[in-house]
Amino acid sequence: MIQAKLMQMILFVREMDRSVHFYRDVLGLEVVYPQAPLEDYASEMWVEFDAGGCALALHGGAKKPTEDSHEVIFKVEDLVQARQEILKAGIQIAEIRLLEDGAPIAEGVDPDGHRFAIR
Repeated sequence: MIQAKLMQMILFVREMDRSVHFYRDVLGLEVVYPQAPLEDYASEMWVEFDAGGCALALHGGAKKPTEDSHEVIFKVEDLVQARQEILKAGIQIAEIRLLEDGAPIAEGVDPDGHRFAIR
């Protein structure tokens, strides 16, 4: 059996600057590439974040809307506060609900249509 570990996840985006703003400024992920902070990421084709044990990369140039066949899940300290911050940023996120195992979750959609959740 292969002992694989998730190393990187790539999301294809249509509007890089808007997506960087969400993942960096709203969710608080650290940009690791490009190394020097930029004022505008619109012309970038690759932006990578430290997502805590895995890299989350945004790849520019997506031509069509995102399909909803995936979901990126983030662990947060305070689910209620995190959801409020996301709402204040103008991002769609549902009410907190309980999963089958009783764990709370709130699910949303990022600026490019990628499904995400906070737990």
